[in-house]
Amino acid sequence: MPLYFAAFLATLAASIVIYLAAVAALAIRRRPVPALLQEQGANRLQAVGVALLWSGVGMAWLLFFNVYRIHVDMHALGNEALQAFSRSYTSRLPVVVLPYGLTCLVWSLALWAAPARLSRRALWGIATLCMISILTTPFAAAAQGDMQEHGFTDASYMQLQAAHLARSLAFTLAALWTLVEGWRLPKPAP
Repeated sequence: MPLYFAAFLATLAASIVIYLAAVAALAIRRRPVPALLQEQGANRLQAVGVALLWSGVGMAWLLFFNVYRIHVDMHALGNEALQAFSRSYTSRLPVVVLPYGLTCLVWSLALWAAPARLSRRALWGIATLCMISILTTPFAAAAQGDMQEHGFTDASYMQLQAAHLARSLAFTLAALWTLVEGWRLPKPAP
C-alpha cells in the first residue's frame, strides 16, 4: 500500500474516532463538548476547514461530472485503454484523497474547539456531513477496484457514480452551511 494511501486511511480513521469521541462526550456529559481549542485557534481551524471544504466541493463535482465519466469513454475504446486510464488516475490520487481526508479531520477536530465564526450546531452539522461522506468511500473504492480487476461494468460504474454523488452532495451541503452560517454571525473581534 502506498504511503499516501496509508496516510489517507489514517486521516479518515482519526476523523471517525474524534467524531465518535465527541458524540460520546456529549452523550455522557449532556453538555457541549469541552473546548480544547479556544476562540482564536478555533477561528483559524474553521478558516482552514472552510477553504478545504470548498476546494473539496470543486474536486468532488469535477470527478463526478468529468473524470469518472471518462471510464465510459475508455471502455468504448477497449479494456486496455480503460486500464491505462485507471492506472493513470490512481497514480494521481494523492491530490484528491489527502485534502479530502484532511478536510474530514479538520471538521472532526472543530467539534473540540470553541464555536468561533460558526455555531456549535453548524460545527456538528458539517462534521456529520463529513462522516456521511466517509461512509460512501468503501462503495466508491470497491467500484474502482472492480473496474481495475475485472474491467468496466455498468453496475460498477453506477455504484461509483452513486457513491460519489452522495459524497459530492454531502460536501456541497456542508460548504453551503459554512457560507450561510458564516455570514449570519458577527465577525469576531481581532
